[in-house]
Amino acid sequence: MTKTTVKLQIPFESLLDAIANLPLEEKHQLWQLLNEEINQGEGNFLQEDSYDWGSQGQPKGKPVEYISGVGLTVVGGKDAPT
Repeated sequence: MTKTTVKLQIPFESLLDAIANLPLEEKHQLWQLLNEEINQGEGNFLQEDSYDWGSQGQPKGKPVEYISGVGLTVVGGKDAPT
């Protein structure tokens, strides 16, 4: 059996309506699929080449870390030393 790929353009509002009408189990399956796609996309973003800060190097500042689903956060909280 061969697979056929079809590309569709569905208006976002129509997609939202279709999702709203899914049974709960299928919503969970969709959420799982989307979560995997998001994590993969974020992983690809983080694997890109590091930033070139120029001849003076990275400026001083508070250390940060990236938390998936949250974004950049200051390590040690907002009161962490510079």
